[in-house]
Amino acid sequence: MPKLFRLTSSDSELLFLSWPIFIEFFLRVVIGNINVWMISHYSEPAVASVGAANQLLNLSIFIYGFVTVGTQIIIAQLLGARRNHEIKEVINTSLFSALAIGLLISLTFILFSNPLLHMMNLTPDLIDIGQDYLQIFGGSLVISALSAVIIAVLRTHGYTKPALLIPMTASILAVVGNYFALYGPFGLPSFGVAGLAWSSVFGNFIGLCIAVVLLNKHIYYSLKELSLSRFSFGRMKQILTYGLPSSGESLSYQGAQVVVTMIVASLGASVLIAKSYITAISQFVYLIAAALSQGNQIMIGRHVGAKEFDRAYTRGMRSMIIGVSASVIICILTYLFIEPIMGIFTTDETVIAIAKQVFLVEILLEAVRSINMILVGSLNASGDVKYPLICSLIVLWVISLPFSYLLAIPVAWGLVGVWIAYAIDELLRSLLMIYRWRSGVWRSKAVLDQKEEVELA
Repeated sequence: MPKLFRLTSSDSELLFLSWPIFIEFFLRVVIGNINVWMISHYSEPAVASVGAANQLLNLSIFIYGFVTVGTQIIIAQLLGARRNHEIKEVINTSLFSALAIGLLISLTFILFSNPLLHMMNLTPDLIDIGQDYLQIFGGSLVISALSAVIIAVLRTHGYTKPALLIPMTASILAVVGNYFALYGPFGLPSFGVAGLAWSSVFGNFIGLCIAVVLLNKHIYYSLKELSLSRFSFGRMKQILTYGLPSSGESLSYQGAQVVVTMIVASLGASVLIAKSYITAISQFVYLIAAALSQGNQIMIGRHVGAKEFDRAYTRGMRSMIIGVSASVIICILTYLFIEPIMGIFTTDETVIAIAKQVFLVEILLEAVRSINMILVGSLNASGDVKYPLICSLIVLWVISLPFSYLLAIPVAWGLVGVWIAYAIDELLRSLLMIYRWRSGVWRSKAVLDQKEEVELA
């Protein structure tokens, strides 16, 4: 068997780090699909409204995500360089940063939920359904921001299994709460879509409480140690320098998705509903690549911190091959069984027919998307954060979005045209990421060096 396809000790470590992350992502997607299923049986217009609101909420995750990503990059390289004594300073600075930006995001959703939904090109009745949901859930995102930082700290230290408990508990509590909110069992009143938001807020709050306990147990960091006097502007600069471009790449992608949703909304409510179902199902396809990307990023960061650049390069390439293989196999199986899968959500033959066409394109899309997930994560972990952002901005906004509009509306391919534009975007960016990783330029972009160590001491 060729060496490239043999399981190595490095592959075993990758799987060890990645499988709890996969379970976390899987549970999130399963529970997300259960929510879509619940809402679809409650009201199909609510599916479209909540789906559009979730696009905005997902966008906000990447706004505070720069703290999470920057924290993960810095801690991974500190661990690789055996500079563990500096980590508590990073945690202190990161938590205060997440608190500040989380509060700003929460206030934005509380005050501007209505105009934000208007921006999404929704009809007045859909805005009425989604406004309370966006205001309540969006207003609680400061909780999510703090939890995300703690999860990143736990994962980067290798505690991926304990970190799994945080989102798992939050998600299970949310879905149970959704059942009570929508269907009012035991004679209880139905709270509708607003009830969905409150159940998510409750689940996320309990998740944060668990996160605080785990941070103390495994990292030996108590919230009692939080102090503004220990806030480091040097660390904040590092977090901004590496977190903003890294998270900016994802933010750019999510921002483009918001624009695409506006395009799809102009095609009618049925197409928007179809997009909500298809998006929910397609999340399953790239779960393995997403989990591998996270595990791979932790390993790359440690290798780069220890100056083991050849090991980092090999790890990135092997992770990419594993991710592509898994994604293609799962996507082909999904395409073959798409009709019964869609039947779980809807009996509308038009929606099911659209989904079948879209998932044929999805095979190519997921193959190249997995390359981007893994190699963008690899580049970010090495400190080479600007290149993926620049590529994302150019390809997404100059090529992908114009093609989405052109193929969906003037060419009249509808949702299939949008997915073809997605595939073109991911293909172009994957070629650029492969070129960058093979070039080795990232070897000179490490976060940590002796000069920074002196400045931050």
